[in-house]
Amino acid sequence: MKDILKNILASFDNDTKGYSSKKLTALTIIILVSIIHIKWITLGDFSQLEMVLTIDFTFIATMFGINEYGKKNENIK
Repeated sequence: MKDILKNILASFDNDTKGYSSKKLTALTIIILVSIIHIKWITLGDFSQLEMVLTIDFTFIATMFGINEYGKKNENIK
């Protein structure tokens, strides 16, 4: 546990130590979105289901596109 915390804190430095900031950001977003979805499901109001799914799929597609764009630009250099 101590090593995990150490690596998380080392991620804020601009060197190769610690975890990837992209992965930490993705993990944080996934956790927060999961909590929001669980809360929404427990409320039982599914009238906005189509909008929620549209937002989810748009976000996933955007993140995938940003990742692929970044990989493409890294290969060009």
